[in-house]
Amino acid sequence: MKRCPECRRDYYDDTLLYCLDDGNALLEGPATLGADESATAILSEPGRAAAGFPSGEGKTEVFQNSGNAVTESSNSIAVLPFTNMSSDVENEYFCDGLAEELLNALAKIDELKVAARTSAFSFKGKNTNTGEIGRALGVKTILEGSVRKSGDRLRITVQLVNAADGYHVWSERYDREMRDIFDVQDEITLSVVGALKVKLLGEERSAMLKKGTENAHAFELYIRGRALWSRRTHADLDKALEYFERAIELDPAYALAYAGLADCYTFLVYFEAYSPSEMAAKVRAALDKTIELDPSLSESHSSLAIYKTFFEFDINYGERELRTAIAISPNSSLPHYWLCSVLAALRRSEESLAEGRTAMSLDPLSAVVNATMARALCCAGQYEEAIELSIKNFEILPDFFFSHWVLGWAYQQTGKLDLAIDHFRKAIKDGGLTLYGYLGKALVKAGHTDEARGLLDELEEQKKHRFVSPVASAVILAELGEMPEALDLLEKAWEMRAIHLMWTRCDPVYDVFRSEPKFQEICENIVRTK
Repeated sequence: MKRCPECRRDYYDDTLLYCLDDGNALLEGPATLGADESATAILSEPGRAAAGFPSGEGKTEVFQNSGNAVTESSNSIAVLPFTNMSSDVENEYFCDGLAEELLNALAKIDELKVAARTSAFSFKGKNTNTGEIGRALGVKTILEGSVRKSGDRLRITVQLVNAADGYHVWSERYDREMRDIFDVQDEITLSVVGALKVKLLGEERSAMLKKGTENAHAFELYIRGRALWSRRTHADLDKALEYFERAIELDPAYALAYAGLADCYTFLVYFEAYSPSEMAAKVRAALDKTIELDPSLSESHSSLAIYKTFFEFDINYGERELRTAIAISPNSSLPHYWLCSVLAALRRSEESLAEGRTAMSLDPLSAVVNATMARALCCAGQYEEAIELSIKNFEILPDFFFSHWVLGWAYQQTGKLDLAIDHFRKAIKDGGLTLYGYLGKALVKAGHTDEARGLLDELEEQKKHRFVSPVASAVILAELGEMPEALDLLEKAWEMRAIHLMWTRCDPVYDVFRSEPKFQEICENIVRTK
């Protein structure tokens, strides 16, 4: 047994020389923890949460109440974000990206259940013990490590740990050059597979070891871009675009980098930073390139599905592409939760909820996945379940705008207008201007028409500075009884293919339009558009 003299973390693998957290040389000796040290030990008392993290019961309860309890799989693993041991904080992205690439490689093995990135990375910066992580994610083993990067020199230390007892299954240290990063990835992946005694089929081995590029620096830029993309803020998406573009400059045949470009453009439109017309051509060009270079990528098919669904409203095409993405990478939660959304929009509730449950089993600690499921529950009219799941989702990501949005929706449908208004107010802080329509509708129903008209004035003012979808103003005007003007705006929204019209068939924010022939025509166009 060894201990780090600085952070006092214990290690049960005597082959380790350096601490994975701070890089200090490990000392021989037994673990004798004081009362204040249990939170930093790798083997905290089983069943007790480490400092700064809620108990496992509180976390897993979110899924148990949705009929989706997290259970251990016989062959299962979580890849935690690697610790950045370098002085440059920018290397944090590289460390996260390296861990994610290992996760993606392992996820291509059918026999192995791999916890999704969002859930595994939710433990970053927390001194949570391995047993707690294993229970929360439903996995038996955990891969963790650290990276020290200085120029082109790398020191990567990794260890595979049994989640139940904290004992090491395998560990290794690699001192290499950046140009050797792909060899190191392959060595780590194959060592993990060997340690877990997983049988590899020939095609699984090829898929697992397949590399998107042979240019190490292009790879580094790509994984930095993906780490930023996953944060989903406007500023992070803009920065991610820069990284993907630079990766493509170094390797013009890097299919994954083109998929990254397409995903950034799409999310910037989804959050209404730009109009669909401003980005459609850029998304399509990036998608054409990634599919031309490598049509076997699950990421390419997911990206194409979202483009066809949200930019062209070809929902049937989008569904087919998402099912193709799932067939290629069944352990990826992303195509499952996007398919949950698409099927919810089509009011195919039973199928939608099934996909949502699958996504939650793969990525149980993802606030986005759980919020997507809560919205699907609303579309299915299961408002109490949506409320319960959304409230519990705040345990994962406090004050998440998506959860506030769904809560507002559900509370309004159950007659609790004051609560609905409160949550819609919180949602619009980060959720885009289209959410003004939800707040305005609730205000009108509660008799606060002057405040609702004030929202219309705000939207007009915003038009002077940025893109504003006509949807929100249309909804508010319709609730105020000004239907002709509202329908004109809704028609303009359809002409520009405003993304949020996807929800016209299931979202009650559009109920005021249901009897209007022009609205019915728009709904029919959305369903049959090719």
